[in-house]
Amino acid sequence: MGSAVRGRLGVSAGRIRVAGVGITPPTFKASGGISAGLQLMGRIAALCDTRMFMMADVDSSTVEDGLRISRRKARNPIALLAKLLPRSAVSLMWRSDIRSWLAQEKPSIVHFHNPHPPGALLDAARACLELGIPYVISTHGFVEFNDFSRGFRRPYWQRVLINRYVRRPIVAVVAHAARILMLSPLEEPILIGMGARRDQLDIVSNGVDPYFLEDVGEERRGKLLERFHLPKGKLLMLFVGNHTQNKGLDILLRAVSMMGGQSTAVIAGAIRSRAEHAQLLIDCGISESDPRVVFTDFLSKEELRALYGTVDIFVFPSRADTLPLVILEAMASGLPVVSTRVGGIPYEVTPETGILIEPDDARCLADALTALCNDAALRRTLGDAARERVCRLFDWQVSAQHAVEVYQEVLLSREQRA
Repeated sequence: MGSAVRGRLGVSAGRIRVAGVGITPPTFKASGGISAGLQLMGRIAALCDTRMFMMADVDSSTVEDGLRISRRKARNPIALLAKLLPRSAVSLMWRSDIRSWLAQEKPSIVHFHNPHPPGALLDAARACLELGIPYVISTHGFVEFNDFSRGFRRPYWQRVLINRYVRRPIVAVVAHAARILMLSPLEEPILIGMGARRDQLDIVSNGVDPYFLEDVGEERRGKLLERFHLPKGKLLMLFVGNHTQNKGLDILLRAVSMMGGQSTAVIAGAIRSRAEHAQLLIDCGISESDPRVVFTDFLSKEELRALYGTVDIFVFPSRADTLPLVILEAMASGLPVVSTRVGGIPYEVTPETGILIEPDDARCLADALTALCNDAALRRTLGDAARERVCRLFDWQVSAQHAVEVYQEVLLSREQRA
């Protein structure tokens, strides 16, 4: 459609002023929902007048790949108690002054990305309602936060508090959204359970960053991987994600302890607490020096691409996820995937591209990984099919064009009611 995108209903994209809003604690180094939001809004910026608001630790304004980004300092009234309270409780309290930014920018429509902290998202949605600005929301994190207790393995006594401070704010945001942009059709029952109407629902899925379709080159790859000291002559299995309960890292470590020594698990992602990391290893029966496991800590984008191009299998034993970008990146890199039947993962990974198991089953995970380790031909077949599927179905440009069509429909509907 190009820069002159025009919807079926006749509202010109040139008239639309879009504000993307990313909700996330500034202490988080990486967030799949925020990464996806930035990639989508960057493509939308080529079609409409678009800017992005981000919660941050300092104020700044930048232009990144054509997208204007305003980072505003977030505040937390209980930050001084961070050493006394659970990290999850502290992270819920981050807030940023989104309302004044919206009042200044005067967008036609707001597009929310990521629901954490839920209270910050609810404050932003209320600001839209007060200012008379319609909003849509992409469903990053909705699967995780819909059943937070199970995905993050919280005890029964915490469920009342979790419902009050996690799920209920998101349900309130859903109630007043002009549209809810699902990442996959598998989310529809969850959203209906949150009170959404079917006429609110559209599908605007994640895409894959073309960067991960490119070959880094043998020499450059070697230099990027030097610091990880990966073992020679062993099959490598890669996990990428936050080391939080919902990602199932503990299940992977237990599976590794059940497997032989023919493979090594490469665990990417920031180690946020050395004490928690040490306890995780103890709980899973893995020592710091175990040659079957390599922890990389936080990775640059270039290092991550180099790892995708080096390992043999991608493994992601998540307990709760909506539509993980890392799975699409791994598939784009031609890797077979072993993951779980949760959220939108079955929409990404089909029997032709990987193996799906039930969550929380270390024995089944170990068996699936062993089967792939022992079958090079199957790894190649699944990996080739994975790359083909991603290239065919997960395209940010297509998603951006559909998102703009949704904006056009929402705004025309408001004009007709005025």
